[in-house]
This record gives sequence, structure tokens and C-alpha cells, in this order.
Amino acid sequence: MKRSLQPEIMDSEEISAEEIAQVYREIQKVNRWLGNTAAILRRLQATTMRPLRILDIGCGHGGLLLQIRDHMALKYSGAHHFGVKAPNVEVLGIDLRSAPPDSQVPILTGNAVTDSLPAADIAICVLLAHHLSESDLAGMIVNVSRSCQRFLILDLVRHPVPLWLFRLFVAPFLNRINASDGQTSIRRAYTAAELGRIVQQATTGGRPIQSLRHTVALFWTRQIVEIHWQ
Repeated sequence: MKRSLQPEIMDSEEISAEEIAQVYREIQKVNRWLGNTAAILRRLQATTMRPLRILDIGCGHGGLLLQIRDHMALKYSGAHHFGVKAPNVEVLGIDLRSAPPDSQVPILTGNAVTDSLPAADIAICVLLAHHLSESDLAGMIVNVSRSCQRFLILDLVRHPVPLWLFRLFVAPFLNRINASDGQTSIRRAYTAAELGRIVQQATTGGRPIQSLRHTVALFWTRQIVEIHWQ
């Protein structure tokens, strides 16, 4: 299946603020249903860094950051009774779109490929990679390496199986924008081999790497790249 470059509806300048808010709320729910949120939380809670600053690249309205902050607070709510020091978790987002006025988390407006990024222990990037060209995706990885120690990239996999699964079991329950954009996103996504090649090229010759892990879920429903720099 050839990679599509068809733009998504949500990237249009004509979509209203109300529609964007609805799109983000539904995407947040879909990520929970499909296990994407849980996959990110599992990797974050495995960290031993204290304090912990988490940067979400392409954060939208910050829904995932709120879940991360609440999850980490709940996980360690009773930790002091066992002599375990709870980590001080700070969350921060960056997005091309300006943050909504009622945002409950700090969100910067900027381009993660070209703009200087704030320092963070861990940067995450969920369902953004397929929006980027190969050169921009590689550029973002290099840019993140300048200010973050660890980078988690979760994205779709371009493959007929997840496309048909989405059409049959997910799209019928979504609004028209997400039902259409979900299929476009899968067609725009990188195959596991393509993403692996891009990551390998972006991490060669730059900041030394401590570890690099690339996994693909059952039925190609998602792929996760985890980069840990020295």
C-alpha cells in the first residue's frame, strides 16, 4: 500500500474551534479504547527519574497530559506509607495550534521540527509522526535529542489489516471528521520498516544513544519507538 499524502480534515484552516475541540475529545476516547494511552502510561511509570518533566509534542488540547498527571498522582497516592518517595511530575505541551483559553495544562505554540524545545526528562509524541514528511520526522527526532533524555513515539502502521479493522469496528461510532481522518491517517502512516529506517538515520552520528527499541502491536494497530539518549 503506497503512502498517501492526502491532507486530513482536522488540518484544514476552515474547521471551527468547536469542531476541533470535539475532534480532540473523541480522539482521546479512541486512544483509550485502542490501548494507546495505556501503552504510553506503562512506559512512563517504569521510569526511575525524580523529579519528572514530561513534554507532549503535538499535544492538541492537552488531554493526554491531564491523564498522565492524574495517573501518576493516583499511582503514588499511597506511596509514602511504604517509604516510597513519589515523583514530582510536571507536564508541558507544544502544538502548532494555540492552546484553548481554558487549558488545564501549560501548552506552548511552536513547531517541534524547527523551534527550540523546552528541556524535559521525557518527550512523547502520539499520532503525530504520520503528519510529517520523512525529513521533518527525522528533524524532529534530532531536535528532541537536544533537550530531552528520552523520546517515546507512538503512531499508526500503514497496513491493510488496521485499515479494515478501523472501517468495520471504529469508524461507525465516530463523528464524520474522525471517521474520515482515521482512515486517511492509516494511509499516511509509515510502515514499520520505513519508521525504523527514519529513526536509525536520525539517530546516527548525533547524540550517543543508550538504548533504542521499536515494537509493533498485534494486527499492526500501532508501533512504538523508544529512544534513550546518554
